[in-house]
Amino acid sequence: MSLGLNKTKRRIASIQSTQKITKAMGMVATVKLKRFRSVLDKGKEYADGLRETMGELFLHDFETRTHYGSENEEVQGSLYIVITSSLGLCAGYNNNIFKYVEEHVDKEHDIIAPLGERGKAHFSHDPSYKNVELDFPNVDKVFDAKQINALCLQIKNRFNERKIRKVVLIFTEYINSISFEPREETLLPVQITPTPRKDEDYCPPIFEPSAREQIHLLMPYYLGGVLNHRIAESQLSEQASRRNAMDNANDNADELLNKLTIEYNKARQSAITQEIVEVVSGASNATK
Repeated sequence: MSLGLNKTKRRIASIQSTQKITKAMGMVATVKLKRFRSVLDKGKEYADGLRETMGELFLHDFETRTHYGSENEEVQGSLYIVITSSLGLCAGYNNNIFKYVEEHVDKEHDIIAPLGERGKAHFSHDPSYKNVELDFPNVDKVFDAKQINALCLQIKNRFNERKIRKVVLIFTEYINSISFEPREETLLPVQITPTPRKDEDYCPPIFEPSAREQIHLLMPYYLGGVLNHRIAESQLSEQASRRNAMDNANDNADELLNKLTIEYNKARQSAITQEIVEVVSGASNATK
């Protein structure tokens, strides 16, 4: 009986030790969640403003249409930038991204460029993906302006050199604190279709320099703003997923602790009862 008590006691201690870790990780995820929510709110307005401006410029690019508005149709493969996490214990966050890529990417011709260590490990060890590039920066370091600029320049140059058909960003859209889903956004060519204003029929705006020139000048800022916004949204989803996973782990640990405590008390009570019976039996035999 004592062996069973000691085994249950060790299990309780082990679960309590693990629960301390999950509670600490949950608190860290909660703090990061607030920080990335603030980053997302600040970046969203800027990114939306860039999209609106780009849409206006493409709408009024009448004369010579810029190549940023159409795919490189002579090229078959596209570049897919996939945002994943660099750390684990975030429930199905990464698996949902991997499933989305599995369903929407041509493994033979498309190029996968993962951001984040989990994505790099997954795609580099899967032989079905023929074109995987691992020289892109990690997501947790991408908020550095220099790295963002280098990433945007690399994307723009490869599209201009007609080495890829289009550039697509796969990220996780933050819906609320318990709901987030994989999504994709085409970075190049720019696919924005704003609604023309009624007053522009008789009084169109005048751009100086031309709309086409401004598109080329603003393109690095547009790519950087969109990338920053989507990376912040993905990291917010990651922290929310990790916090939910740690909360579920704590709840499961509490439930298991309650069951083990009851089991331990029953075994202990049984052992005490058995000892009392043995004492009484021994006393009875001694008196006979």
